[in-house]
Amino acid sequence: MKLVSLLPSATEILVQLGLEESLVGVSHECDYPMSVKFLPNLTSTRINPSSSSPDIHKSVLEVMKNSVSVYDLDLELLKSLNPDFIVTQDLCDVCAVSFSQVEEACQELVGAKIISLRPQKLGDIWNDVQNVADQLGISQRGEEFREEVDSRVNAVKNRLNGKATHTPKVLTIEWLDPIYVGGMWLPEMIDIAGGEVCIAECGKPAPVVDREVLEKISPDVVVVKPCGYKLEQTLKEMDLLKKQIPWQDWETKYNTRFYLVDGNSYFNRPGPRILDSLEILAHCTHPNLFPEFGEQYADGLIKLEPGLNLP
Repeated sequence: MKLVSLLPSATEILVQLGLEESLVGVSHECDYPMSVKFLPNLTSTRINPSSSSPDIHKSVLEVMKNSVSVYDLDLELLKSLNPDFIVTQDLCDVCAVSFSQVEEACQELVGAKIISLRPQKLGDIWNDVQNVADQLGISQRGEEFREEVDSRVNAVKNRLNGKATHTPKVLTIEWLDPIYVGGMWLPEMIDIAGGEVCIAECGKPAPVVDREVLEKISPDVVVVKPCGYKLEQTLKEMDLLKKQIPWQDWETKYNTRFYLVDGNSYFNRPGPRILDSLEILAHCTHPNLFPEFGEQYADGLIKLEPGLNLP
């Protein structure tokens, strides 16, 4: 069986299910585990990913305005790989190759089947893993993963039960200019992690907000995890972050805690590492109850000092 994955979360799902050796091609953004980076890349982007937040946003809008995909798909390479299954998504044309591009490509492939993912809530993510397992004939592996999901989620809930003395207000930031607040599955994660959601709604796209809106809320915890940004890239935009949010008011009035998280690895990829993301969020929300997660995920997590300074 030959598999192609056209988005990072799908690649991580396939690896979680023990199918890494069946992968013959991936997207240019697939980087976990490291070994998949050596597979043929079937996609490329029209956007410079190392640009600043406002420049990336502007470029995406221009490309979409011209009815052009943000991504290119190498059809000739896809034909040569001749996969049995192509795992893609039908949720966000900015996140990966569009579903219509894949459908069009498959018209020239004989026998290739499309497995499309469209997660909007946590349950959708877990169901997507099971759906992939079912379609690939390994249902039991999907069931085993679901057992891990239940175990780790319940571990967080059980520790909070009776021990959490308050419910901190949590704001997650998904993009810096303009400010996008984490939507879709993020509100559910905040709830499980023992927090109160600021602004966003479960299952709804990330809302865009301005400073005026932010000045009306009183977050206890702010988690900054720009989509696709590793920590190094976020750190380069700290001056921009300070301009975009009323952090001084929050610090003074509410003693707000600020965290930076690797947004390339966590929160934004609806796959197995959403469980890791939940544990990170539990630590940010209730650090005294979940100190071990701060240590476990230290490579992808920074707690800022007052003044949004690095520790």
